[in-house]
Amino acid sequence: MAGRVRMEQVQAILRLTPVMMGANILIASLVSLTSLGSANALPLSVWAMIVNGYALLGLYGWFSARRRKTGKATVSARGVNRLVLQAGLLGVMWGVLPALTFRESGNATPMLVASVIAGMIGCGGFAMLTLPAAVIAYSTPMVVGSLIMLVTSPDPILQALAGLLVFCHLVVSASCLSHAHIFVERLVASDELEKQKQVVSLLLSDFEEGASDWLWEVDAHGALTYVSDRMAAAAGVEKDTLIGRPMSALCGAAEGGPSGAVAALSALFAEQKTFRDVVVSVQVGDETHWWSLAAKPVHDLDGCFTGFRGVGADITRAREDQARISRLAHYDVLTQLPNRLSFLQALGRAWTEHGQPKAQGGSGAGCAVLCLDLDHFKGVNDSLGHPIGDDLLIQASARLKACVGEAGLVSRLGGDEFAVVIAPSPGHAALGDLAQSIVAALSRPYDVRGHNVLIGASVGIAVAPLHADDPDGLLKNADLALYGAKGDGRGAYRFFETAMDVWAQERRALELDLRDALAKDELKLFFQPLIGASENEITGFEALLRWQHPRRGLVAPADFVEHAEQWGLIGKIGEWVLMEACRTAAGWPAPMTVAVNLSPNQFASGQLVAQVRKALKASGLHPSRLELEITEGLLLHDSARTLKQLADLKALGVKIAMDDFGTGYSSLAYLWRFPFDKIKIDRSFVAEMQDNAAIADILRTITLLGQTLNLKVTAEGVETPSQARLLADMRCDTFQGFLYGRPMPVGDIPSFLVSDLARRMRRASESDGAEAEAAAS
Repeated sequence: MAGRVRMEQVQAILRLTPVMMGANILIASLVSLTSLGSANALPLSVWAMIVNGYALLGLYGWFSARRRKTGKATVSARGVNRLVLQAGLLGVMWGVLPALTFRESGNATPMLVASVIAGMIGCGGFAMLTLPAAVIAYSTPMVVGSLIMLVTSPDPILQALAGLLVFCHLVVSASCLSHAHIFVERLVASDELEKQKQVVSLLLSDFEEGASDWLWEVDAHGALTYVSDRMAAAAGVEKDTLIGRPMSALCGAAEGGPSGAVAALSALFAEQKTFRDVVVSVQVGDETHWWSLAAKPVHDLDGCFTGFRGVGADITRAREDQARISRLAHYDVLTQLPNRLSFLQALGRAWTEHGQPKAQGGSGAGCAVLCLDLDHFKGVNDSLGHPIGDDLLIQASARLKACVGEAGLVSRLGGDEFAVVIAPSPGHAALGDLAQSIVAALSRPYDVRGHNVLIGASVGIAVAPLHADDPDGLLKNADLALYGAKGDGRGAYRFFETAMDVWAQERRALELDLRDALAKDELKLFFQPLIGASENEITGFEALLRWQHPRRGLVAPADFVEHAEQWGLIGKIGEWVLMEACRTAAGWPAPMTVAVNLSPNQFASGQLVAQVRKALKASGLHPSRLELEITEGLLLHDSARTLKQLADLKALGVKIAMDDFGTGYSSLAYLWRFPFDKIKIDRSFVAEMQDNAAIADILRTITLLGQTLNLKVTAEGVETPSQARLLADMRCDTFQGFLYGRPMPVGDIPSFLVSDLARRMRRASESDGAEAEAAAS
């Protein structure tokens, strides 16, 4: 940097060298001419010739340097010293002038020479302003020579002139020093600015080459003044055709209304404020693309608005992906009917607009809910298989939708359960006719892959505000009416009646029995093995709750866990499951794990972390061998509190798995907000994947997501070798299903492990024998 500073200092002096040398020649010649006829004419003439010769030599050097133009960007300290020496030599020549003139009688000539010296000091200071050393070397000899003559003069005017000359010299020197300091600072700042420009240019170049976003600029009128290559490619036109074109003109014609993208973009430009994430439509050929724009206003040095500079990105694919994800969240994958979430949203709207009485803001027309399921559908699944059952559901859904038409919203709640919300209500008679037509349509024979299938349907109806005080109550009572229709022999419909309390009484009896189940040691744990996909080794077991009821026999969790959650019993039951599962797993060979399902109600209590810590301590089980499974629905309510408890559990060292992934909301935000260890694919996807390409693509996406986020992926419900092979190709990490083992009581685990060990030893022996035979041959 020092060499470059010296170069700029020298260049600044060289630019004024012709003027400086010309001034020396002119003034020296004038001084010589004024001395003609005086006693000092000859010495002054000789002096003028020497000065002129030196000045001409300087001009020659300047012209020679101009012709050479070596292209050097720096000057050495030696070169600067040589320039200072040359300036000092010229100053010495002028410093001799007072000695040649001040001895003359009178003070006119000394005053003239002193004025010339002062002028030359000022001229030299101006010409060599960037190099104070040269100015001082040039002016000091002149001042010293003048002072010797002026101070020794008896004339007080000349003595006063000496003081003024000294003052002039000091002012010029100080000015040069100050200007040189400013000059160096500006040069350094300019160099830093240039470096910053280069860095910014490099970053912008890298950004445009490597990022998916692109850059754009518009003037104060919204016309494009800069367009990156990526933007031109995104617009599908040449770069030059975009320059000068209004940015708002790129929006699709369909979006040009008062509330469209054109109007919104023009309004933002008019406001002259920073904006971001503004989505506009752009017509690219015959397709409509979507861009996301962000920009900041640009102002000139006077503060006047000159336009916008911003970035943009083509988010068409992201919007399409979001639309697909949204559809998956709101529609059933198999039947393409609205799912439970969409149904609940529609029911909420129907209740608000029509279900509430007029006094509460509703229309008073009422709304109705029809709950129905398919009779004998399970028998079809069991006898003909799930693929046939899936096709049957698709046909039944189409018939149901055709029966309802535009009168209401048809939804699949799950399995063979459907629901219809109708608003406004057409009245009991019309609802009865609709229900009867639904039963008749769904009961007609089906031709499913060459199989003649016969099923039926039962329908329960509840009407608001007659049968319920809120949407949940309306759905519940329609469900009660459905149970009433089933109790009447199926293939019928029933309206809700207050007398339908038999089922409620049965639930009450079930509640009382369940409250005593823990005390009577009726709850049992069964364990289903988890199998590694690579070596088919047993990696652990999932603990599954069963109820050994004295009258009902072995009750599956689906028949009582939901009730236990509703009745507030799941906390005690869940704590018992944790204690028992950890105690049992502690006796297994390490590193076998045990997986335990958690209920959302256990998180609501706030005691879950303490219960897990207690179970681990009591059993001595290492935390890494305990795997806690949660469902996606858990994170929908009070997610901050839930994530805090999950983080505390993670801090204990246990593993967290998201169960039934893909059947709920499947929000990817939860996967990055909390570091899950595993995701479990629901058995419904596994059952349908071989006959449904869309399901198979979803599973591949889920497994790829797991690999990307470093999550283990477990597939549930693996029942056939072909399913296992397909899932292995998708790189699932572990399998679980009847193909590898049914849920078993704890007493059967040792024999199961021994059998598995024997199987693996036989496989190893067969492998060794094959290798030995191959080596012998």
